[in-house]
Amino acid sequence: MTSMTTASKGRGNPSRFAAASLLALAMMLTGCATGVDVEQFIADAQSQAEAIEEDINELSEQVTDVPAELQGQVTDAVASAQAATDEARTALDQAASAEDGAVVALEDAQVALEAASAEVRHVTEQARENGADEVADLLAQLQEQIDGLRGETEDAAG
Repeated sequence: MTSMTTASKGRGNPSRFAAASLLALAMMLTGCATGVDVEQFIADAQSQAEAIEEDINELSEQVTDVPAELQGQVTDAVASAQAATDEARTALDQAASAEDGAVVALEDAQVALEAASAEVRHVTEQARENGADEVADLLAQLQEQIDGLRGETEDAAG
């Protein structure tokens, strides 16, 4: 299995992608960016969401490596992260097409990402306490990416 550190090097810095992407969304919503800039930043944010989904897929494959009593919690945390990522992608799509309600959608995505982050953080601690360090490391990486996207979504909506 590839470590998250190694895997993330090939994708670039996901937090930087998310920051740039959602800054562009904020600029678009206030009329300060060109259409080309906004399209590129939205594409970068979509790349961030894809990176999160790759981590989610890897975690789904590793769930059997945790003690049986934690498998349900890991599965639930991964499902929450997936749902929040999907909601963020939908909000980004709305912003990309300048649909009404894009700001509200970004705010809703931020709330979903915050809840997913809290759940992933809790399960990460549980996995570490139960000796599932490899899965805990994957969860910690996922949480960092979610937190980066969550913070930028908050800035874009505010």
